[in-house]
Amino acid sequence: MINPTTNVYRKQLIEGFSIPAVIRNGSYFFVDIDVYADGRVDCWNFEDLAHFKEDVRRGWVVLNIPDNEAISIHGLGSWTITNGSWLFDAESFIDYVLQLIRILNPTLENIYQYRQKVVNGIKIGESANGTVYKEQKRTANDFFPEKIGGESIHLFYKVSEEYHLVKVIIFPDLTIHLSRLEKTVYTTLEEFEELITKGIILSEVPVHAKVNIHGLGSFTVQKEQYATDIREKLLEVRDIIRELKGEPSSIEVCRTAYQQYLDNPTLENKEQLKSSYEAVPDHQKMYVGDMDTKDVAVRMIIYGEQEIENWSHYRVAKARGEKLPVINLPAPKDESDE
Repeated sequence: MINPTTNVYRKQLIEGFSIPAVIRNGSYFFVDIDVYADGRVDCWNFEDLAHFKEDVRRGWVVLNIPDNEAISIHGLGSWTITNGSWLFDAESFIDYVLQLIRILNPTLENIYQYRQKVVNGIKIGESANGTVYKEQKRTANDFFPEKIGGESIHLFYKVSEEYHLVKVIIFPDLTIHLSRLEKTVYTTLEEFEELITKGIILSEVPVHAKVNIHGLGSFTVQKEQYATDIREKLLEVRDIIRELKGEPSSIEVCRTAYQQYLDNPTLENKEQLKSSYEAVPDHQKMYVGDMDTKDVAVRMIIYGEQEIENWSHYRVAKARGEKLPVINLPAPKDESDE
């Protein structure tokens, strides 16, 4: 046999729908699960249709939140709810997902069956990493319109005295779609900012307000656990636009400034780190460091060594009477003294 000398690979585009649900992992986490034409469903686990059904029936994917429990919405907040009214039970939701798969794949061809991948004895997991997109036709009769990828966050959209939990999809051309509504609302970034100013787009909802989640149900807010400030969410939207354009986000700028300070701990670099850190949205500041220390090391450089007392490892060790952990960081040097 002649051995080939050139390797190739191909990427397969598989279309799907994103629909709302809840993951019960100790608490109740609102999510959008992605349903694909090949029968795969991403619900934090990304396996096949049979495993998805098991996840629903065993209560990993749930379709309602009991009254007096809290709904946690990533990047937005957490609220204790009451008066929940929900559209599905386990079996009707499974049927709904099957209907969506048939819309995407009417003959149910090439339905995926999960097989554990093992490489050199190591089990390999997979991530769906689905991309939200809009289509952009180049001509009126374009049969293969370009897919413009976007990123999304959750916010509330106020209509009369009710609130809708919407999926805000941001695109690099400064357009924004408010989806997870009966009819998608299309805006520009400027119009989106005006809706925030007018109190129509919000990150917080008042107690006793009714919240609708299109495709899942509704509830009344009983108590706010915490919520992210809308100004911080707007900073996040602008950050997303920069990333979609291939520019560094505020988090990446801060990480670069942090490394620059570690490499050369001058007062000037400390001030640069402070400026870049304070430009990061508050709810994302934890991501400027590593998974262990979060942003504690950065805060110690900027605001003083006492910031280590906010480190979870430090608090746990102190509560247990154990030796306190340390984070070694260089002190800033005054370049004028050199």
